[in-house]
Amino acid sequence: MTTPKPSGPPVYPLSKQDTFVSNLDRLRETSDAVADAFRGLRRAADAHGTLEAKQRELCLLAAFAAIRNEGGFRVHCTRATEAGATAEEIEQVVILLLGTSLGLVPVVEALSWAHDELQ
Repeated sequence: MTTPKPSGPPVYPLSKQDTFVSNLDRLRETSDAVADAFRGLRRAADAHGTLEAKQRELCLLAAFAAIRNEGGFRVHCTRATEAGATAEEIEQVVILLLGTSLGLVPVVEALSWAHDELQ
């Protein structure tokens, strides 16, 4: 038996896209307990260290772009803007990946996700 989903707004904002379903929501469809544990892990990781929210979110954007995780990128793009990141900062984080871990196609792909979220 699964426990009821928490009521009220999500702890973190998700994508601004109308039809977006996060990977956490998909995990929750199978196991509330595992989804809650994952959320707890992310909260602990966020609380560790001295980086401010905007810095953490920009780091996560680079990671999600590098592994081509569209869902994670969209969620953290929204969170980055809510933490004060500008469109120019988000674009720079993605463009910095050119010539490092990513080629042209994944960078342009991530830029399109960012532009969707920043509208």
